[in-house]
Amino acid sequence: MTMASTDSVQQVRDRVLRLAREIESLSRSAQPPGLFFPEFLAMLTRALGAAAGAVWMLEDGNRLSLVCDVNLAETEIPNDPNRQGLNQKLLTEVISTGQATSYGPEENSEEIPSRHVVILAALQEGDDCVGVVEIFQRADSPREARPGYLQFVEQMSGYASEYLSSQKSAPVVDSEADFWNGLEELLLKLQLSRDISEIGPIVANDGRALLNCDRVSVAYTRGRKTTIAAISGQDSVNHRANQVRLMRDLVVKVIATGDTLTYSGRVEDLPPQISKPLAEYIHASGSRLVQLCPLFESVPLIDRTEDPRQSKKNRRRRKPVGCLIVEQVSESRPKPQLLERAELLSDHIAATLTNVRNYQRIFFLPIWRFLGRILEWFQGRKLAKTLAILSIIVAIGCGLVFIPYDYRIEGTGRLMPIIQQDIFCRQKGEVVEIFVKSGQHVEADQELLKLKNKELDADLIKIENEIGKKKQERSALETQLNQAPASSKRSDRLKFAELEGQVAATRVEIRGLRRHQEILKERHAELVVRSPIAGTVATFQLEQLLADRPVDRGEVLMQIMDEKGDWHLELLVEERRMGHMLSAREELENENLDVEFILATDAEVTFDGQLERIATRSETDAELGAIVQVYVSFDVNQLPKPQIGAEVRSKINCGKRSLGYVMFGDVIEFLRQRLWL
Repeated sequence: MTMASTDSVQQVRDRVLRLAREIESLSRSAQPPGLFFPEFLAMLTRALGAAAGAVWMLEDGNRLSLVCDVNLAETEIPNDPNRQGLNQKLLTEVISTGQATSYGPEENSEEIPSRHVVILAALQEGDDCVGVVEIFQRADSPREARPGYLQFVEQMSGYASEYLSSQKSAPVVDSEADFWNGLEELLLKLQLSRDISEIGPIVANDGRALLNCDRVSVAYTRGRKTTIAAISGQDSVNHRANQVRLMRDLVVKVIATGDTLTYSGRVEDLPPQISKPLAEYIHASGSRLVQLCPLFESVPLIDRTEDPRQSKKNRRRRKPVGCLIVEQVSESRPKPQLLERAELLSDHIAATLTNVRNYQRIFFLPIWRFLGRILEWFQGRKLAKTLAILSIIVAIGCGLVFIPYDYRIEGTGRLMPIIQQDIFCRQKGEVVEIFVKSGQHVEADQELLKLKNKELDADLIKIENEIGKKKQERSALETQLNQAPASSKRSDRLKFAELEGQVAATRVEIRGLRRHQEILKERHAELVVRSPIAGTVATFQLEQLLADRPVDRGEVLMQIMDEKGDWHLELLVEERRMGHMLSAREELENENLDVEFILATDAEVTFDGQLERIATRSETDAELGAIVQVYVSFDVNQLPKPQIGAEVRSKINCGKRSLGYVMFGDVIEFLRQRLWL
């Protein structure tokens, strides 16, 4: 045997064992026979892989009647009188002996009603045989497997016999007195419950006995969701089961209409949105009569609405709370007064569900119930009530005084690089060219922008002309000096000395003009503004801010900040909070205080830092009033992508204070300031 065949055999065994356990569980349920036997037979034939099957029960003493079947038409028995007679003979023999037996076509071909292997087992109720389970196995099944088939069918029929023996049908309510007594008991149970998980099974199981039908189900709505709460005969509801899903879809459509739906065999007269889900559910459930009664919020006993028209409008807009589903499987004709009693019961169920919903809507219901029980105990005990109130007040006061808690000061500010430089205008002029853009990285001594100063240009031209003029004068004097004859005359010597003095004076004047020219050139060179440090241009919209704009000396043109270096926080703290901060630093012997901060660009993440410096003077802020600027250092690697000038909100930890002072410190300080003498 190969590994694949071994796995296949094991899978078949697992499937058979699983179906056997399901049949055993089904036999212990409280389902009516009209629902039990079809499901039982379907599981049994599926477990054996049989071609067909049937369940026969005794009626009127000796007559066997077909209760349900699976593919019985394939055996040709229903259409052939001879085969029916042979089959009846086999069934009668099993009823008379009570023994399970099997027949193969190759052994008794003339006595077998079908070409299949026929397996029969008796159904017993107590000591009496009341029916037969008949299985038609395929003729090509192995002969050595037939004893196993017979044993399995006999065992499963034993479960069905246990079901018949233990099945106690719900008491039939025939008389009006019995109905009203049963209704009274049901309503009393509903009044004692405040949980939908308890109300659903009570309505489903007791309602089936009260209405004398095959199945009762209860659905409830919560918001837009509809849930099947309970089905009679089932301990729990499998919401993934196909039949339950089809029932829920049908309930949703019926509740949307707001009217009771009764099906007794025809769907032609129903609207399409109802007929399709109803037909699908009828096909899956096998029910012949279905009544769905939508449940709506009950009308208040006392309507406090002043306007009668508004009251009628609110009544029409009542919200759905659920639906009652009543079914008959055996026949389509409703039993006497079934529909009327279902309508009556639905009104009481709607009122109960309304009260339960209103009760469960109370916020923190378990807490309020616990507090209510405590307060109820204090009723009539004034001394205990007084002592309890005083104890609570003392406990709260002690907690506020003795429980320590972190006292933190809030501050707002910006995220900035430590290395930053303002670029000032050194010469008055007009911006004619900008070499950089906002956010651009620049190097030290890189040209940033160029200014134009017409007065300075004119002074340069003027000084150059004066220098040229003086040079010409010096050249003329030097020529005269060189051409002067050497003479011993006093007049000639005086003239020569005068020429030498003029040449020397001209040279001095030229040197002065050249020094003046150098100063003017230095001033002209300052018209090209350069970056003193390497960094990033932090000023926004340079073109709009500086292009073709006249600027004055000392004016700030832009800011350069080094993003690659260290960063810090520049925070503004209210001056009235500084005492706590300074005291905390003294307690820590001037160590840095811990700071937590968040960025406006990423408020979900908290970062850590330490207080580094505190300004020595206070300033005035338009929003905060008197403030002090503080600086906080932190590890820039914490931030995924730091942004210059990002808004920051921080909390500076100033040590432990009493819980009361942390919560009401502002009030205490306000009173101290106002009541100080």
